Amino acid sequence: MWGRAGRRGRGLAVYVAGEDALDQFFCRHPEEFLQRAVEAAILEYENEPIHLAHLLCAAHEGPLSASDAETLGPRWEAHAQALVAAGGLVRRGDGYVLRHPEDYPAARVSLRSASPDSFAIIDVGSGELLGTVESARAHMTVHDGAVYLHQARPYIVEQLDLETRRALVEPFSGDFYTQPKKETTTDIEALLDRRSTLGVTLSFGRVSVTEQVLAYQRKKLPGHEVVDLQGLDLPTTTFQTQALWYELDEDLLAQDFPLEVLLGSLHAAEHAQIAVLPLLAMCDRWDIGGLSTNAHPQTGGPTIFIYDGHPGGVGITRQGYLRFETLVADAHRLIAECPCKHGCPSCVQSPKCGNLNEPLAKNGSLELMARMLER
Repeated sequence: MWGRAGRRGRGLAVYVAGEDALDQFFCRHPEEFLQRAVEAAILEYENEPIHLAHLLCAAHEGPLSASDAETLGPRWEAHAQALVAAGGLVRRGDGYVLRHPEDYPAARVSLRSASPDSFAIIDVGSGELLGTVESARAHMTVHDGAVYLHQARPYIVEQLDLETRRALVEPFSGDFYTQPKKETTTDIEALLDRRSTLGVTLSFGRVSVTEQVLAYQRKKLPGHEVVDLQGLDLPTTTFQTQALWYELDEDLLAQDFPLEVLLGSLHAAEHAQIAVLPLLAMCDRWDIGGLSTNAHPQTGGPTIFIYDGHPGGVGITRQGYLRFETLVADAHRLIAECPCKHGCPSCVQSPKCGNLNEPLAKNGSLELMARMLER
């Protein structure tokens, strides 16, 4: 930041902060903004959807063989065999070639996301293509009735057409914005690493995330008062990704955590940890998802999941796993220093919460993380 401020000699840099948790954290700790170690740049070069797409592109240039292992990575042949099963490649001698040589796979590779599938966002008045949104996020961001921002201009979604993969929008001049409500479940697919720390069992691995957008709130601008809740009828979506999760030991919850307090405490702790994870990994909170539950069917007890919001995972939560102790300490400090009484957008409330920020227990999350940090 010092370099940016003075890159053309003496200069004045002004940090325009919002009400969100990370901005307010930096307002209270400007030294963290200027002196904290740079967050880790992340690269998950074996992200499966990306790797599969790149193998097809490589096969367009020439047959894939064992001599390419150094370039294509240790999992290249397993992924090549998966592409054979999917109909993209065929085996020829000791190598793999495109099933349809005239195909041009690079045309299907997005520069914006790992997902090859996307929805077009079209202005119904002009027919202009405003942009695209990856399929994993379409139900959340461009559902019927959603207010969508494009280059700071608001549009309202008239229709999300699932068959043609188009969101039809028109300019919007109303005084409200929308926030979706969704139901999320996680299934642990593979455990890659595990350790005990801070009184919890911490794990890292691959999970599948299933989401269904059920409704959306309309909220007034300014003021954020809830206008109403509108129902939606959308199918579930599922994607595989990377996640960290931790199971809380019984002695951490021995006192002061009846069920109604426990649910809100877990939820608030999850939000705070997601809010500060961008301090450790080069990402935005919109790149991360989470789930907290008092009884997960696979772990059998209270569990918090934090997962990469991109199919296949991009390495964000791996950093959270490796630096979990710092993550919890930063989240505890974020909440403890916020002057509000019961939780606000600057500490435990999240602008992307699929449960509309309910329930949340600020004091309970503080107590929970304080106990963890004492271990």
